[in-house]
Amino acid sequence: MQLGLTGKVALISGGTSGIGLAIAQMLATEGCKVAICGRDKARLDRAVAAVKSAEAKGFVADVCKPADIAALVDNVTKACGGIDIVVSNAGTHLPGRLDEITSEALQRHFQTKVLGAWELARRVVPVMKQRGGGRIIVVIGQAGKVPQANAIASTVINAAQHAFVKSLSDELAPHGILVNAVCPSRIRSPLTESLTLHNEVYYGRSLEQQESKWGAEVPLGHWGTPEDIAKAVAFLASDRAAFIVGANIDVDGGHQRSIF
Repeated sequence: MQLGLTGKVALISGGTSGIGLAIAQMLATEGCKVAICGRDKARLDRAVAAVKSAEAKGFVADVCKPADIAALVDNVTKACGGIDIVVSNAGTHLPGRLDEITSEALQRHFQTKVLGAWELARRVVPVMKQRGGGRIIVVIGQAGKVPQANAIASTVINAAQHAFVKSLSDELAPHGILVNAVCPSRIRSPLTESLTLHNEVYYGRSLEQQESKWGAEVPLGHWGTPEDIAKAVAFLASDRAAFIVGANIDVDGGHQRSIF
């Protein structure tokens, strides 16, 4: 299937590993010029090399810093001729219960995942309007729709991301800028390799040891890969998704049980 992405410019935040890197690789394969954003120059250089495309470029920026985001959008626009697609993927999961998460930690989490995405959209929208449209895709973890006792911070912040996507989609759709979310769950990545998931608090076993237990919770019977998320992002970025706006698409093998 031709997705119509050849020559499009895609900016991916949090693109140096895991899901973000898989998205960069997938979009490059579909013909996009890929701009990867990360904080660490060495990791960024490795990610650009892993994309294996002459059209891939790396840009050092911290999405927690508005000045960095302004410079990022300006530099990508100048280097690549514009921006057609933004994938907001920066940030991680913040596990812990109420008495384990400080207000400062919650604020940093909010700064990265909500205010970072906010500022990135604010800076890139004028560029997209000049080009007659674009795509903004936010990667949002499952806790935003499936609250968890051991993930109260991610539950609150990810829910805010969903509200941001829905509201922003209403504002930008008349300008041909389509805003959507992709919601991963049970995806094997560097994040989950090192993460103490809720079940592990009780079982005290490694991800590998618990894989059969957690896999049984997924109707497909196994965990997914970062490439599964990347395929959904590529679809939403494409002409094939031209009538999908303000949606959040679960990519989880059927794991999430919410109906909204």
